[in-house]
Amino acid sequence: MSKIEKLRDKFYKKPIPNDITFDDVVTLAESYGCIIKSGGNHTKVVYDNKELGLYRVIPVPKHGKTIGEVYVKELKELFDAIEEVRK
Repeated sequence: MSKIEKLRDKFYKKPIPNDITFDDVVTLAESYGCIIKSGGNHTKVVYDNKELGLYRVIPVPKHGKTIGEVYVKELKELFDAIEEVRK
């Protein structure tokens, strides 16, 4: 099992684990074709694919090493949407 597959399994685990780090987010988001933009109080996960008609920006605050459950939920919705439009 690859690192990406393990991270994806960790993200979709129930209940949502509280040990998902910002580095995990960056690695998984980049595997889905997202761009990470830093600056200001939040780092943004941006997915922009005009061909598929999908554009999303999810701000993820970087306070400490882990991210909050609500941001994991938002990112899962984004990853699900990306997989759906790729079909």
